[in-house]
Amino acid sequence: MEGDGCMNTKKLLKTDLQRLIFLGIIVAMKIILGQFSVGPATVKVGLGFIGSVLLGYFFGPVWGTIGGGISDLVASAIFGNQGGFFIGFTLTAMVGPLIYALFLYNKPVKIWRIVVSTILVTIIVNIGMNTLWLHIMYNMNFNAALIQRLPKELIVPWIHMVIIYFVLQAVSRVKIKK
Repeated sequence: MEGDGCMNTKKLLKTDLQRLIFLGIIVAMKIILGQFSVGPATVKVGLGFIGSVLLGYFFGPVWGTIGGGISDLVASAIFGNQGGFFIGFTLTAMVGPLIYALFLYNKPVKIWRIVVSTILVTIIVNIGMNTLWLHIMYNMNFNAALIQRLPKELIVPWIHMVIIYFVLQAVSRVKIKK
């Protein structure tokens, strides 16, 4: 009987280690994709959102949020941030995967889930939080920053939704144990 417990423990540790390694891979992917962006700090458009979606989709609210925070801290340490490190953007990096996780984790890929989660990330994270952080960091007028960012936030989420749909369709076909 004791041998069975030992085998179960080894299997559990192997599974946890595999999940941790996979989390590290997705965090690394988020960091790398986040480096592919264009535009000034106030209206930057990039691919880092794919990592946030995958963190939420594969790891759920708790580990997706932790992975988002780790990705921001590591990216700041490696690449630095325009204007220096700011904890607000770490919170932003955590809330995005959290929202995606609430709609996508352990759930079938549905267009309405992608649309609602992307709109919530756009409103709460991109328009709300990020505009507030820019206001605080650069002493910008909040309304001026909002007006400057709004055209991007009205167009880009629709592109994100299409990309998210195809990415999730592709990864949902692959047999990856969650």
